[in-house]
Amino acid sequence: MEVSVQIIIDSLVNLFYSTVKFMSEKGINVVVDTVNDNDERFNTCLGLLIDHPVLFVGVTCSKEELIRREELREDRESGLAISQYDIVYCLNEYDIELNTETLRPNECANLILNFIRSNGEYSAFKKLKNRSVGVL
Repeated sequence: MEVSVQIIIDSLVNLFYSTVKFMSEKGINVVVDTVNDNDERFNTCLGLLIDHPVLFVGVTCSKEELIRREELREDRESGLAISQYDIVYCLNEYDIELNTETLRPNECANLILNFIRSNGEYSAFKKLKNRSVGVL
């Protein structure tokens, strides 16, 4: 990727997480669906949101299921999911983990809501901040 394109992408990622931070500071709850694809971007997210209530949810499924889902979609390059698997699933610190291969969407949503209602501690970000992330 050209350096100028990389700078634009990194700037947009920073703006995105800064917007999430701003909304959090205003008391607006935000659901962010993203892929942690490199240390710099993930550490930007951590740095901006470390002092905010972040429920860090790990969403997983098997490699076989990723391949099956990719084949069903028409908007993905074949092999993309597997090529990113080790990068996306390298973190092992989440507040809650959901396996979408064994859980239906409504079950995932209910587990997240139950966690929030339990007043469980949102601690994954704080734990990740104290160690080397190693996303890439």
